[in-house]
Amino acid sequence: MTEYICNLSFTGLVVTPHGSGNLTTNTSYPTNLTFVWNYGNGTNQSVCSHHYHYGEYGHYRMMLGKICKLSTLTEPVNSNIREFCLKLLIRKKGDEKRAILVAFCVYAALGCLWLVGSYFYRKKFSEDNDEMRHLLINTGRHNNPDTKKSESASKPRRLKSLDTFRGMCLCIMAFVNYGGGGYWFFDHSVWNGITVADLVFPWFMWIMGTSTALSFRGLQRKATPKVTIFLKVVRRTITLFLLGLFIVNSPDDWYKIRIPGVLQRFAVSYFAVSTMMLLHIKVGEPEDTTAPIDFQSRVRDLLPYWKQWLFVVCLLVVHTCLTFLMPVPGCPTGYLGAAGLSDLDHSNCTGGAALQVDNWLLTQDHIYDDETPKHEYQIRVNYDPEGVLGSLTSIFMTFLGLQAGKILLAYKDHGSRLVRWVIWGVVLGLLAILLCQGRQNGGWIPINKNLWSLTFVLSLASMAFLLLSLYYFLVDVRRWWTGFPFFMAGMNSISVYLCHGVFQKYLPFSWKIQHRNHGNLLFMNLFGSNLWTIVFASYLYWNNIFINI
Repeated sequence: MTEYICNLSFTGLVVTPHGSGNLTTNTSYPTNLTFVWNYGNGTNQSVCSHHYHYGEYGHYRMMLGKICKLSTLTEPVNSNIREFCLKLLIRKKGDEKRAILVAFCVYAALGCLWLVGSYFYRKKFSEDNDEMRHLLINTGRHNNPDTKKSESASKPRRLKSLDTFRGMCLCIMAFVNYGGGGYWFFDHSVWNGITVADLVFPWFMWIMGTSTALSFRGLQRKATPKVTIFLKVVRRTITLFLLGLFIVNSPDDWYKIRIPGVLQRFAVSYFAVSTMMLLHIKVGEPEDTTAPIDFQSRVRDLLPYWKQWLFVVCLLVVHTCLTFLMPVPGCPTGYLGAAGLSDLDHSNCTGGAALQVDNWLLTQDHIYDDETPKHEYQIRVNYDPEGVLGSLTSIFMTFLGLQAGKILLAYKDHGSRLVRWVIWGVVLGLLAILLCQGRQNGGWIPINKNLWSLTFVLSLASMAFLLLSLYYFLVDVRRWWTGFPFFMAGMNSISVYLCHGVFQKYLPFSWKIQHRNHGNLLFMNLFGSNLWTIVFASYLYWNNIFINI
């Protein structure tokens, strides 16, 4: 269970003898309450402590004595997730956590219907193909050399697993951006740790790196001049950056425009990784993947690119040195905390060096002013999770995706690709665990999305390698799964992303809810996001409309 540190004494709750006081607390996480008797002469004495995960909209009474005695005045509308799992069958009617179960059952039923329908369709299609094959044999066309030549000249099969992975990320992103049903685990982590919402952005960047490797191989085979490729990279970088500015800024004063953002981070990472690839490739000379098997051939996805790795390692060294060694006025050197209520002695030090770099380059007027920790910890400064310093580790994340693409291009058999992807996934995961010391808080480098810490990138890249391995095996190797419905959204990701963001506040994608609870929110958020990721994406796919930048 994710927990966050918060100094509640800052709220100033005072209870006089034979008196009472009121306290409102966040029910997303368990709460530790410690009551202290103040004698008024500078001495304090602990009365009692209590640890409990309070339910939403519940009212409780705490009687103070030698022990903290808790009683429930009004039953909460839902208990915490662990109690829900244990007591699902005996909960009172109307428990809002059942909305998740209902949604899961509906999607599972639809998935089963799709699988059954697909099975019978493929069976019928196979029978029709057999009849056509017999017809071709009888008419003599089956042995026509021109027919064989045309079949052999067909285009290489598209890597459907990558589109499926990208589409899955897009579905999660749209649902989370639309509200995630109001559940805390579908929202971004407040500070250290990872939630479902934290997964998709870095995965998208990783996939972009993989796609970049495939794109450059195509340009290389077409003998596209390097100048043309560079202009294409610059055009795409500028387009992504400008679209990002359009998405993240509402009608506002030009003096307060936010400069960092999601697409802006994509633009910076794409430009850096693409430039590295452009400096390496030789136009019109695709690399030989049929060399004799020796040590160099077994690592041909690494050795030729040692200069790229040297550059990326230098970026990580710069990021680490700035994070842990750069002096920040009024803050401890190497500070990684959220500040605010979590650390009253350094309440304006959120993010440490990351905030300082943004203040130098962008100022407080041009960074995000509504970040997740700001509400939880009552932070008084603006902090941008897509700030400048985190761009260095974002480039590394994209580069790791590029590495997956290099493996795909360097090795043609499925086994070689899968083994290497799995090894990368395991090694990166173990390295992330080592650096964070297997802890959410207190490790050397905590896993933190707001900081885009090194361990955050390593852990998410580890998951990406393993997930691509799974999807590649299911979709492209065994072909047990077509990738539906994800792959259609994955083939039009930029269109779906932009449209779902622009029209989020309009009918029929969202509406005013009279009775605000998880069930109603979950239905609205699923309905609105699915209109884009399934209905709109399917329409584009079946009409052969594919929009790329």
